[in-house]
Amino acid sequence: MNLPKFAINNFQLTLTAFFVFLALGVAALLTMPQREDPSLKIANIIVVAVYPGASPADIESQVVDPIEEAINELDDIKEMETTIRDGVSVTEVEFTFGVDPDKKFDDVQRQVNSIREDLPQDLYQLNFTKASTNTVAIMQLALVSETASYQVLKKEAENVKRTIERVDGVRKVEIKAYPEQEIRIALDPVKMSQMNVSLDQIEQAIQSNNANIPGGAIKVSNKLFNIKTSGSYDDLEQIKNTVVGSVQGKIIYLKNIAKVFFTYEDERWLARYNQKRSIYVNVQQKDGYNIFSVTDPIKEDLKALNLAEDIELAYIFDQSVGVKDRVSGFLGNLVQGIVLVGVIIFLALGVRSASIVMMTIPLSILMGLWAVSSFGFSLQQMSIAGLVVALGLLVDNSIAIIENVERFLGLGYSRKEAAISGTQQLVAPITSATLTTILAFVPIIVMPETTGAFIRALPVTVTMTLTASLIIAVTLTPLLASWILKEKKKKEVKKAPILFTYMKRFVEGPYRKGLKWVLNHKILTVVVAVAMLFGALSLFPMVGVAFFPKAEKPQFRVTATLPNGSNIEAVDEVMKYVETVLENNEKVAYYATNIGHGNPRIYYNVASTNYSNSYGEAFVVLKKYEVKEFYEVLDQLRSEFKQYPNARIDVREFVQGPPSEAPVVIKIFGPDLGQLQAYARQAENIVKGTEGAINVENPIRTNSTDLRFNINRDKAMMLGVPIYQIDKTIRSYVNGTVVGTFRDKEAEDYNMVMRFDYEDKFKLEDFDKLTVASATGSFIPLEQLASITFDEAPSRITHLDKERTATILADLEKEFTLDQVVASVKTELDQIDWANGYSYTFKGDLENRNDSFGGMGIASGIAMLLIFGVLIVQFKSFSQPLIIFSALPMAIIGSILALLITGINFSFTAFIGLTSLIGIAINNSIVLVDFANKLRQQGASVLEAAQRAGEVRFIPIVLTTLTTILGLLPLTLNGGSLWAPMGWTIIGGLLTSTTFVLLLVPVLYRLFTRE
Repeated sequence: MNLPKFAINNFQLTLTAFFVFLALGVAALLTMPQREDPSLKIANIIVVAVYPGASPADIESQVVDPIEEAINELDDIKEMETTIRDGVSVTEVEFTFGVDPDKKFDDVQRQVNSIREDLPQDLYQLNFTKASTNTVAIMQLALVSETASYQVLKKEAENVKRTIERVDGVRKVEIKAYPEQEIRIALDPVKMSQMNVSLDQIEQAIQSNNANIPGGAIKVSNKLFNIKTSGSYDDLEQIKNTVVGSVQGKIIYLKNIAKVFFTYEDERWLARYNQKRSIYVNVQQKDGYNIFSVTDPIKEDLKALNLAEDIELAYIFDQSVGVKDRVSGFLGNLVQGIVLVGVIIFLALGVRSASIVMMTIPLSILMGLWAVSSFGFSLQQMSIAGLVVALGLLVDNSIAIIENVERFLGLGYSRKEAAISGTQQLVAPITSATLTTILAFVPIIVMPETTGAFIRALPVTVTMTLTASLIIAVTLTPLLASWILKEKKKKEVKKAPILFTYMKRFVEGPYRKGLKWVLNHKILTVVVAVAMLFGALSLFPMVGVAFFPKAEKPQFRVTATLPNGSNIEAVDEVMKYVETVLENNEKVAYYATNIGHGNPRIYYNVASTNYSNSYGEAFVVLKKYEVKEFYEVLDQLRSEFKQYPNARIDVREFVQGPPSEAPVVIKIFGPDLGQLQAYARQAENIVKGTEGAINVENPIRTNSTDLRFNINRDKAMMLGVPIYQIDKTIRSYVNGTVVGTFRDKEAEDYNMVMRFDYEDKFKLEDFDKLTVASATGSFIPLEQLASITFDEAPSRITHLDKERTATILADLEKEFTLDQVVASVKTELDQIDWANGYSYTFKGDLENRNDSFGGMGIASGIAMLLIFGVLIVQFKSFSQPLIIFSALPMAIIGSILALLITGINFSFTAFIGLTSLIGIAINNSIVLVDFANKLRQQGASVLEAAQRAGEVRFIPIVLTTLTTILGLLPLTLNGGSLWAPMGWTIIGGLLTSTTFVLLLVPVLYRLFTRE
C-alpha cells in the first residue's frame, strides 16, 4: 500500500485524524497524573508486633518465630527480614516482583491471623502495612503549640483530618506523634494486700461490670420492646465504685485501693517543629490522580479552617512543590532541546523544509504522551526524560523524507509527485531504522524487578514517541511537503542554507581526502580503531561504577542512635542538642524533630524507623539547593555532630533508585548471638577503617542491661504461688495491663489500664511493696519469692530468611565509589577466621546493582540479537550486519572518554544510555551500507560504492547526530547526577561512532564485500 499517496489524496481524512491525535495528546498532557517519581507496585508486606516490656529474646521466641513460620508457608517469597528490639518486632516480607501486592497482603494477614492464638494474649499491637510508593505521604503537616494539651491538639488534628478527607483523591489521612488518652487504674499494692484483694479479682470485677450484653426483646400485646440492660460504664464514678471484694463484712470499692483518672499513655513518639511541641497529620494520595488536583484544594480548604489561637499549622513536606520544580525543569530542558534542534534544522534545510520538520516535533510528543498515558504511566521524571531522549531521534525520519522529496523536486517532479515518490522510496528503510531503534528499548521495558519498574516509563515513552514520529513521517510530512515546498524551475539555482554549504565544502575537501587515505590503508585503520577500543576499555576502571546517585534535594535527615538500653528522655536530650545546632545554621529553613520514632515516610525509598527508645531523627529543609553549598552544610554538621559523646549522630542524604538499607550492607550469618556480636564488631572496625565509608552503623555493637527476677521455684510451689502469677504481677504493676475499654458519651473509646501507682517513674525499691496472691488467698511479698539481679542481654536480634544475622551499614563519601569501598572491606573480611556455621555476604546497593546491571546486560544482549535478526532479513547477509554493528564498539570509546573527562561514574542511567546507543548508533551504519548497496546495484565497484556512500550520506548522518546530541544537551547539563551519566554516555558514544562510521564502515565494507 502506498501510504503517502493515500494520505495526500485523502488529505481531509489525514488532517482530521491528526487533529484527533492532537486533541488526545493535549488532553493527556492536561489530565495525566503528575508525580515526582514513578509509582511502583511492590509486593512488600510489613508486619509490626508491639509487645511493651518484652525483651528481644522473648519477642523472638514468643512472637517472631511463630510469625515467620506461618508466613514462610506462602509462595513467591524472595526475602524475609525481621528486626527485633525491646518491645517491638518488624518483619518485612519481600515477594517476587510482579505478583499481586493486594493478594499477598491478604495472604500474609490470613497466615498470621491463623496463629494469633499462639501469640501472647497481651500483645499490644499487630499491624500489617504495604510498602509502596503510593503509601508515601504527599503532605506532612504539623499542628504546633507550646501551650495546648495533646487532647486539644488531637481534637484540632481531627478537624484538619476531616477537612482533608473531603478532597477527592485523598487515600488516607493519619494523625501521628501523640500519646493516646487512657483511663489509669493506679493500684496501691499495700492497701490491696491489707484488704486481701488480688489482681485477678480487680480484673474480673471490672470486666464483669463493663460487659454490654443485649437483653433481647419481649412481645407485649401488639408491641415489641427491646430490653436494655445496665450495660458498660458511663463515667469514671461508676468505675471507682466497682465492688472488688469485701473484708470483715465491709464492701471494698475500687476507689479504696486505687486511683482512677484520665491520663496519657507512656510517650513513645515525641515530635517538635522548630523546637516547638507538635503532632503530625500525614496525607496519602490515591493512585491515578494528579498531585496538584489533590494538594491545591487541600491548601485552599485549610486556609479557611479556624484553629485555636495558640495552635499553628505548618507545612513540613509538600511533594507538589518538588513535582512542580522537577516537571518544570524537565519541560524546560525539553523546550531548550527543541530550540537547539530547530536552529540546526533551519540552518541546514532552510525555512520551508525546516518548518515542516519542526511541526512534527510537538505532534510526535503529544501523540507519544497520549499512548504513554493510555498505558497507565504518569508524567514524572522518567517519562519526561524519555521525551528528551526521543527528541533528537524523532526528527530523523522527517529529515530523511524532506531531503528525498527535495531531491525529487530537483529532478523536475511536481510537488505532489515528489512528495509521493520521495516518501514511498524511503518507507521501507526508515521503518527498518526506526524498528532497530525501538528494539533497543523494548528489552528495557520488560526488565524484571524493582529497578525495571522504576525506569520503565522512559523506554515506553521513547518507543511510543518514535512510533508516532514514523507514522507522521510517512503520512503528514509528505502531505505538508506537497503544499509547502517550492517546485524547482529549470536552470534555477537555489541558494543552499548556510550550514549545508559549509558541510558540503567539508565533504568535498578534508573528508574526501581522509576517506581516500583510510581506504588505501585498510589494515592500519582497523588496527588503530581496535587499539583505541582496547585503550578506552583500559581506562574504564578509572571511570568507576556506581548505582544510583544522590537525590539532589535541599533536604536531608539527621539521625541519632544512642547506646542500647537508653530511654526516650535520653534521646530527647540528644535531639535538643541537634535542634540547637540546626537553629544556629543560617542555611536551614526549618526542621521537624522525632524522638523515639523516625520521621513519617515522605520519600519513596526511605521507610520510617519504627518505635525505638534509643533513636531520634530530624527532617531538615534548607532554604535553597546548590551542590557546593549543600555539601558544605553537610560536612559542617558532620564535623560538629562527631564531637557529641554517648550518641552517634549521622547526617544522611536522600538517594535515587530502589529501596536499600544503605549503600554498603554486610550481613553476617550464624546461630549464636554472642559470636555474631563478636564478628560484627570486627567487621565494624574494618569498615570504620576503610577510606570512603561514613555513617558506619552496627546495631548490635552493645548489649542492654536487664533486670532479671530469679524466682525461687521450690519456695513458690511450697507457698502455693503459681509461677505465671508472679510474672503477671510484675508485668501488671510495671507495664500495665489493659482490662477493658471505656466509651464516653461522645462515643470515644479509651483503654482502661491497670498498673502500679507511682508518681514519676518506677523505682527499684517499689518492688519491695509488691505482693503476690497465693492459692490459699494469702499475700506473699515478692521479695520472698524472687531476687533481682542485673543481667546483660542482646538489645537487638535480626533475622534474614529465618536465620539469625548481624548487619553492618555504611554510607559513601561523595568522592568514593561503591566498588572501591567494598573491595577494601572484602579483602579485610576474608582474613577473619570464620568459625563453622558463620559466613557473610554483601547486600545493599551492591546486590541491587548486580541484579539491575545483570538485567540490563541481558536486555542489551536481547536487543542486539533482535536488531541483528532484523538486519539479516533486510540485507540478506551475515557479513553486512556485522559491518553495521562495528558502530557499537566505536560508540563505547566515546562513552568511556566522555564519562572520564566529566568525572562521572558509570551508573545505572549510564547503562541505559549505552543500551540506547545500540539502536541509535547503528542507524548511521544502516544508512551508509544501504546506500552503498544501491550504488553497487547501479554498477559501481566496491571501492567506488564505499567512497561515494560516505560522501553522499555524510550530511544526513552528521545532521541527525547533531539533532540527537543537541536534543539531549539541556538534560545532560541541567538534569543533575541522575541524567548526566546517560546524557554523556549517548553524546560521547554518538560523537565517536559517527566519526568511525564515516571512516571505518567504508573500510570494512571494502574489506568484507565481494565484487
